[in-house]
Amino acid sequence: MDLIKEITLTLSENDKKEFESFLTRKRPGANRKDLEVFRDLFAAYNGNKKNKNSYLGSPNYHAIRKRLSKELTNFLILKKSISERKENKREGIILMILYFIERKKYQVAWELITKEENKAEQYNNIDLNLKIQRLKLSILPYFNQELFPVIKKKMLGLQHKQSQIDEFQLYFIQIKNDLKQKIAQGNVESPTAIIQDALAQYQNIKSESNNPTIHLKVIEMIRAEYILNRKFKIFAEVVQKYYNDFSDKAFDDLMYINTYAQIEYIMSYTFLNSRNFAKSLFHLDKLESLMDQSDTVRLNFMGKRMAISSFINVFDYKIVKAIADTELFLVNEINKITIQENLNLSLNLSGYYIIVGDYSKATKILNFMSESDKYYQKEMGREWLIRKEMILAIVQASIGNTEFSLKIMNGIEVKHKDMLEAEQYGMVKHFIVTIRTYIKNPYEADQKTLSEFENKIALNKEKTFRDPRLIIFYAWMRSRYVKKEAYDILMEEYKRIE
Repeated sequence: MDLIKEITLTLSENDKKEFESFLTRKRPGANRKDLEVFRDLFAAYNGNKKNKNSYLGSPNYHAIRKRLSKELTNFLILKKSISERKENKREGIILMILYFIERKKYQVAWELITKEENKAEQYNNIDLNLKIQRLKLSILPYFNQELFPVIKKKMLGLQHKQSQIDEFQLYFIQIKNDLKQKIAQGNVESPTAIIQDALAQYQNIKSESNNPTIHLKVIEMIRAEYILNRKFKIFAEVVQKYYNDFSDKAFDDLMYINTYAQIEYIMSYTFLNSRNFAKSLFHLDKLESLMDQSDTVRLNFMGKRMAISSFINVFDYKIVKAIADTELFLVNEINKITIQENLNLSLNLSGYYIIVGDYSKATKILNFMSESDKYYQKEMGREWLIRKEMILAIVQASIGNTEFSLKIMNGIEVKHKDMLEAEQYGMVKHFIVTIRTYIKNPYEADQKTLSEFENKIALNKEKTFRDPRLIIFYAWMRSRYVKKEAYDILMEEYKRIE
């Protein structure tokens, strides 16, 4: 392996300049040839120079390369150490402690070790604390030998905790692989048996069968696998079976109350997506109960609870309540929720407004979203940004600003061309084409035209409208073609795909 090449390819221009200063830090004149060779190699490896290496065959070339390899390695170690100290990471301090131990400066090393031990315990950094105890052991033959019993006890305790962490990692990888195989086979049983079999193989964690953190991670793993394969209803069935297996035993330690809340939120959202409102509300009630017991849980989940509750109301013929509840929540709780939750709820609310034809209020919300696309993409992601732009286009078309609406949709197609090529976002292009057709020929747009278009693109409503936000777009669009109220269309379509 060409170590110089591998390191050089990772260096930026700023890194290169820093290394040149590092290389010539001692005797600039004596290192002139080393510097020349490094610059030529840097240019060659980074594709900036294609000339043949003029140093090949030189009697000193290999000696220079050897020195460069050593200096590059030292440079990276130093840079890493400085970087970690700036980021409040502690590995760089360990290197400094080793430096003093090697030079038999045990008093200085011990003082540094003690400070680092306090910080490791403060941040519950078990791996770092173990390294610190090993450093203490290396000093004990020469310094503070009477502390051996204390260090021994602490070290054995830390080793047990570290073993638990390592076994948890092995365990989660094992059950993830087992679950993936079961899912591929179409198995719809609860994963409880897989989990118990795996736990029995690990001595340090086999007593953790009712640990809520384990259950949350398992749910997240099976959710990821099923959703990746677009098997939402099967996931709902499997996760309910698993929930039934562990919930009575695991939900009794208030130390894990935030974990319980996360599980109940996932369960509620799962059944919202599978359109089982009764079960979604059942788990939402459990989430609200946990929120009443803990201010932390309330702050963490109040926005998420509001989003689920409002969607259920929309599709339960209570859109007026959904709007009123969301409006009131945003007025009273806006300072208690995150920016992301505020933006999500506000955009949902603007979607509700277009369904009931209140375009002035939808416009008012969208006017407050005046940050740059770059900002929203960073905070919320491109999918959210496209949804915001589509709602804005719908509002402008509805109030007669058709040219502006067309301009917005043209912008979506240009700015997000690569994303719209993906299968899961392909429907956006079809929505745009259909809305554009309506804008250009509003009097010729009818159900026949829409049906022909849907047949052409092979619209699978069951799959496409799994996300309740997408069906809102479609309901507004179809209402233009069939000359009916958008909310009536929404409920008609929603019932049709149940």
